[in-house]
Amino acid sequence: MGKRYRAVIASVALVVVLVGIAYAGFGATKTASVLLSGLTLAALYFLLAAGLSLIFGLMDVLNFAHGTLFMIGAYVGYTAFGNPRLLLNTLPLFLALLAGATAGTIVGRPLRAWEQAVRRRLTAGEASGNGREVLRALLARLTPSLLLALLAVALVLWGVRGFPLDRLVAFEATATGGAIPTAEAQEPIPRMLLRLAQMALAGLLAGPALARERREQGMWKEGMLAGAIGLVGLLILLARDPLEGFLLGLSVDLRFLLALTAGAVVGALLGGLIERTLIRPFYGRPITQIVLTLGLMFVGTELVKAVWGREGHPPMTVPSLFAESCRSESLAAWLTEHCSSIDVLGRAFPTYRLFIIFVGGVILVGVGLLLRYSRLGMIIRAGVQDSEMVEALGINVRRVFTFVFALGSALAALGGVVAAPFVGVYPEMGGIFQLQAFIAVVIGGMGSYGGTAVGALLLGLARAFGDVLVTSGIPIPWAEQALRASPAVARASTVLIMAIVLLVRPAGIFGRKE
Repeated sequence: MGKRYRAVIASVALVVVLVGIAYAGFGATKTASVLLSGLTLAALYFLLAAGLSLIFGLMDVLNFAHGTLFMIGAYVGYTAFGNPRLLLNTLPLFLALLAGATAGTIVGRPLRAWEQAVRRRLTAGEASGNGREVLRALLARLTPSLLLALLAVALVLWGVRGFPLDRLVAFEATATGGAIPTAEAQEPIPRMLLRLAQMALAGLLAGPALARERREQGMWKEGMLAGAIGLVGLLILLARDPLEGFLLGLSVDLRFLLALTAGAVVGALLGGLIERTLIRPFYGRPITQIVLTLGLMFVGTELVKAVWGREGHPPMTVPSLFAESCRSESLAAWLTEHCSSIDVLGRAFPTYRLFIIFVGGVILVGVGLLLRYSRLGMIIRAGVQDSEMVEALGINVRRVFTFVFALGSALAALGGVVAAPFVGVYPEMGGIFQLQAFIAVVIGGMGSYGGTAVGALLLGLARAFGDVLVTSGIPIPWAEQALRASPAVARASTVLIMAIVLLVRPAGIFGRKE
């Protein structure tokens, strides 16, 4: 406990030093502005770093694709906010594929059971050294379910061939060739129905490869689920035009809330899918995980460029609470005036940045309470210490792993949507913010949730201080000119903070020596 208190004292002292230097050079007004700017950056860094810390703390997985989820969340939120026609024309395809895969797992279980029985017999043949059985074992590697899955991939590629993504994305006047009306951008219903049928068939073919042994009593529930998913996709397609008008007719605030929800949900689904299909087979193999997630980072970035284009988009419109062109004198006045800025010691500060700080604080407290006081949090913390013992108690640790990975991914995607009105949306944003998130995790201590928050705070303040040092400099009493630094110093300020911390505490502020 003494070491933890010393770490807290050292963190507070470092923050006080940064604030004191700013106050001595800038005065109270500009110091408050720098401090709030640093808190804004810290909140964004934390939204991304919190998921990294949770995932590494429980599963020892360094997810280098975490920044890609941040970027995808920003793009999905931006699309849900201003271009719902893209989602209304692509979501039915994914739902049809999911419905077919769910139904395929039901009909494919007998095939999987037969394959497993054959594999057991062939494995026994390999052990006995029988040449004929060994030959059969080699041929058994090409199982029928694998061949069907490869056929499903080919059918998916055929089903999306010629899909008008470029026209669906072109909803802004700044798009290449200008904005394209919805009636010209989307395909006719009969053509889309054919695509849905192809995707459903592809999912049905891939189902046997995804099948698992389950009780026969639950098969009818999965059949109903498959039918419900397919029906929802069909209804969305048939009602795409009135749905687009309805969504675009909503208020800016409701559309912003929809964007936050869509980004977080997509991030959680992608995170859960990545953990179950790609990460789970390689637990205990960190090099493979790093290479795999690095590959996902590059693939995800190129996929975003292929769908939304290589050029970025301007910042998303802020909610009406922060939209009025005025300056409120206080928070109480802002609640009624909804000004875009608020007076802080005589200096205007954007109110949307205060919202970013608020979101970061809510996530910090909410996830902290979840980890410390809920039953799920107790299971997570116990799983960190001894996953085998937790498994022996009858708790499905693998399911907990999937939930934590999905939660961390949802936080990253949510951070992307929150950042969209502040920094805009562009393909490189994932890599930029991911680097800062990794530095925050390292400074705080790998796997320490509270340490990650402290690391993000230090990075945010250091970057804000460095930016001011570049733009206006620090007045020196005995010098004629203010002390300025090059832009490279501002960019390197976060790395400098990390170097100082690691020199003093190689395991991070709240890290533990192995």
